[in-house]
Amino acid sequence: MAVDHPLDPIFNPRGVAVVGVSTRPGPDGRMGGIFLNALLEQGYHHDHGLYAVNPKMTEVRGVTCYPTVLDCPDPVDHVISQIPSEGLPSLVEQCIEKGVKSLHSFTAGLAETGDPDLVAQERAMVARAREAGMRLIGPNCMGLYVPGVGLGFNPRSPMEPGNVFLLSQSGANAGGIIDGLGRRGLRFSKGVSYGNAADLKSHDFLDYALHDPQTDLVVAYIEGPRDGRAFLDALKRLAREKPTIVLKGGITDDGARAANSHTGSLAGSIEIFDAVCRQAGAMRVRTLEDLLDLAVAMTTDMRYLHGNKVTLVGAGGGFAVLSTDQMAMEGLEVPWLPEATQEQLREIIPIAGTSIRNPVDANFGRDHPMDFGSDTGLTRRVFQSIAAAHSTDLILTTVGTRWYPGQDRSDRARGEQLSLTAEELSIISREHEVPMALILREARLEDAGDFVHDHGVASFPSIERAARAAATILEWKRRREGMPDFFTNNN
Repeated sequence: MAVDHPLDPIFNPRGVAVVGVSTRPGPDGRMGGIFLNALLEQGYHHDHGLYAVNPKMTEVRGVTCYPTVLDCPDPVDHVISQIPSEGLPSLVEQCIEKGVKSLHSFTAGLAETGDPDLVAQERAMVARAREAGMRLIGPNCMGLYVPGVGLGFNPRSPMEPGNVFLLSQSGANAGGIIDGLGRRGLRFSKGVSYGNAADLKSHDFLDYALHDPQTDLVVAYIEGPRDGRAFLDALKRLAREKPTIVLKGGITDDGARAANSHTGSLAGSIEIFDAVCRQAGAMRVRTLEDLLDLAVAMTTDMRYLHGNKVTLVGAGGGFAVLSTDQMAMEGLEVPWLPEATQEQLREIIPIAGTSIRNPVDANFGRDHPMDFGSDTGLTRRVFQSIAAAHSTDLILTTVGTRWYPGQDRSDRARGEQLSLTAEELSIISREHEVPMALILREARLEDAGDFVHDHGVASFPSIERAARAAATILEWKRRREGMPDFFTNNN
């Protein structure tokens, strides 16, 4: 889908050349290097031209190898460089002559070193490229991830397109976000790891995300904007129209020094950055785990959350006590259910050793674990009663996520059970407009993935992380009063 934006050709190249493909086998035994292998695994070559460049080779993994970019067949819109930084000025000239629209430099070793000569070299290279109408991504980054056209830098990244735009100054964090969200069921419209931002900077990509119709949610890892005013303006425009989650790196003195040596970023004051995010209407998170959790929440029915009253179902004993403490520390309330609802639950749940006030200790034991796969309908009645009371804003539950000795513990069996649980919860949630989320205490989080997310149900590895995501959404909505309301109901 074409986007009326100057950067659109970068995300939709007609042909890609990988310069400096490796002559040595990698960890998987294949030659070519990470980028060529990723493009092949992602299927870019099926509908586009894909070329390798190395004068010492004629072919690698079935891809023809050319001596230079100039020798590659037309068109070559995008070039990925794996060569050392000292070879970049010459490569830039070749790309300009070839009519290349964008050049991504994977290797580091320019301005971020602080060496005056290398700083000057980088500036001259950027000026030359811009003068010729070519844009640069990096140096020191992983570049583009566009599953809709087969662009990627990790062969194991999800190939299906989605609606999440990823912007990351770090290549490692970009890979971690793609992998982490992909295993929890999210898919991406576009992604870019932009590194040192010698030319294209964070505000350029934020502006593109604003205009991209495939993008509904933006997640970003930023170490330090190169142009603070342009970043603020772009973030304001974007966050007003699309939910935007920002993780800031380099918020401590030690972290700032690490950021400067990593990408040459001047990390700046976290207080100022916080003020920027508040003013723009963006959500700032403190950890990578918080970013993943909040992105999950914002792409499920949990985004419709409008109040801080929580009911916890399926928790007993000390876990219920600690969970209540954790939710309270995040500013959430765990009020007792109405007496009429408690009366209904007394007819369903055995009283001995259980609680029906909130948290609700809804568990029949190992012989009859509460899940929606049973024929009794008791689980359904429990959630129907709680949701119908309209005394809670969010239901968190461990129901349907536990396995006992003798049960089938295969990933497929777990996935099918979780899918059934999520489907039932989703039906009840949307009928009563009360979002629900699964707490996967004993299941690996990746066992949930598409099974849960596809039904609009969020999944978290702990109560604490679910509570933090909920509290962040509520605070974000409070600060956005007067701005466009993205989410009005969950029907």
